[in-house]
Amino acid sequence: MDIARRLEKLIAVYFKGENYIVDGTELTRQQSRILAYELIHILQKMEMIQNMKRKM
Repeated sequence: MDIARRLEKLIAVYFKGENYIVDGTELTRQQSRILAYELIHILQKMEMIQNMKRKM
């Protein structure tokens, strides 16, 4: 799944100690943390939906 891989790469940016950049502006560490955890939740939801579809 290409989207999952892209999400994993985006999440890794934060855990490598870097901050996210949005529209040319670097986010603070706290803002980056919030965004990283939101991306993790999206990834978890995608995985949950895929698992549900497999069981059907």
